[in-house]
Amino acid sequence: MKNFTTRISLIAMLVISAFVISSCGGSKKIDKDTAERTGGFHELTLPCADKGKSDKKFFRASSVGHSRDLATSREKALLMTKQRLATLINSTLKSVTERYANEMDAGQGGEFSQTFENLTRDVVKQQLSDVIIICEKTGQKDDGSYETYMAIEMDKDVILKGINAGISRDKKMEVLYDKERFKKTYEDEMTKMGGGN
Repeated sequence: MKNFTTRISLIAMLVISAFVISSCGGSKKIDKDTAERTGGFHELTLPCADKGKSDKKFFRASSVGHSRDLATSREKALLMTKQRLATLINSTLKSVTERYANEMDAGQGGEFSQTFENLTRDVVKQQLSDVIIICEKTGQKDDGSYETYMAIEMDKDVILKGINAGISRDKKMEVLYDKERFKKTYEDEMTKMGGGN
C-alpha cells in the first residue's frame, strides 16, 4: 500500500510540474500601444520583392511559386513572374500607344492602335523567353513543401527593337509609324514608371 501511495504522489507531482512548466511559456501579451499604432499590421519582407521593381531601363516583376516538389515550385515561380511581367509590359505599351495615337491624325490613330496592340502582344510573347532571372530564393517549409521567390527583368530596348522589327514587316504599319516619335513617347513612359530616376 505504501508503494501505491508513493506512486500516486509521484505521478501527481509530475502532472503538476508539467502543468506549471507549460503555463510559464503561455501566451505573451502584445503591447497595447504598439498594437493600436500599427492597427495589428505586421509588415513582411518577401525575398526578391525589392529586386522586382521596374525603372526607366528595365521592366521587372517578382512572384512566388509553391509546390511539394522543388523543381515545380521553381517552374511555378518563373511562370507567375513572367505573367506579371507580361501584364506590366502590355499595360505600359497600351498607354504609350494611346498617347502616340492621340498625336496622329484622328483617322489613322484608331487603325494604328488596333493593329499595333496585336503586334505588341506577339512581341511580348516572343521576348519573354529571353528574360533574365535577377533574384531566386528557395526554401522548404515545415510541412515539407517548397517556396521559390523570383524576380526577373527585361531591358526596355529589347521590347522597342522587337516592335520596330515587327512594324518593318508590315508595310501599312510602317507608313503610319514615326519611329523617333514613338521612341520618345516610350522613353517618357519608362521614365515615369521609374519615378524619374
